[in-house]
Amino acid sequence: MAVLIAGGDSFTYGSELADSYVLADPTLGQTEPYEQASQHSYAALLAKSLGLDYVCAAEPGLSNSAIRRTTMNACAVNDVGFVIVMWSFLSRYEIRYDGAWQQLSIWSIADKFDRITEDFHIDNPIVLDHHITRMEREQRAGIPEFARMYYKHVAETYWEVYTSLTEIVMLQQYLQLNKIPYLFTSVDHGLDNVNKFKDSTLTTLMQQIDTKRWMYFPVGIGFYEWAKEQKFPMATTHPTELAHIAAEKRIYEYIRNISGIS
Repeated sequence: MAVLIAGGDSFTYGSELADSYVLADPTLGQTEPYEQASQHSYAALLAKSLGLDYVCAAEPGLSNSAIRRTTMNACAVNDVGFVIVMWSFLSRYEIRYDGAWQQLSIWSIADKFDRITEDFHIDNPIVLDHHITRMEREQRAGIPEFARMYYKHVAETYWEVYTSLTEIVMLQQYLQLNKIPYLFTSVDHGLDNVNKFKDSTLTTLMQQIDTKRWMYFPVGIGFYEWAKEQKFPMATTHPTELAHIAAEKRIYEYIRNISGIS
């Protein structure tokens, strides 16, 4: 059966939805709670509405580079009926470090455990354990120091817009070349930063994007911003089930009644 492939970060993965955290089961050799892709995310619900099986290529914390990479990889090994991609915050980056893909974000800079609770206000013990485990792993690899240098000397608004646009155009061209129906949306309004620059390079990239296949919540507003604006219940840092249900309805309506995508 054909599948819907969902690309994105934690907002597509369904982090903090009720079925996303699984308690440890020692009888199965599990010693710690773990996270899994939710079956109640907007993407999983959309797959049901479209009558497709669901493949989640999204993972928490992914940059736009990683979203493009994981979505393309998933398309290469599946019978694809539709692709939905929710692009992430532009200020995230992906590097190849010590033989593995590594995501850089504001979380990577934090190198003290108390900053997780003080700066990001996390009180959910499972979420807190996840970030502490990540922080310990990144500290051993020297990531916080590297991330601080990267954000100080490389990362800037222009660079984050440029790198994200190149990834978006690359995935769009891949999907079009392979005649795979798709729809793009986003977590926030990040690409609006293009308007801050009078730059031929960014303009050229923006002109390649098929705007009919890009949905906002509404124009200029991403899913996360819209969920907060509409005052949907929030978990620690993510919208909960009601926002995902409402988002899926908007996306499904766009696909069927507005864009003509099939």
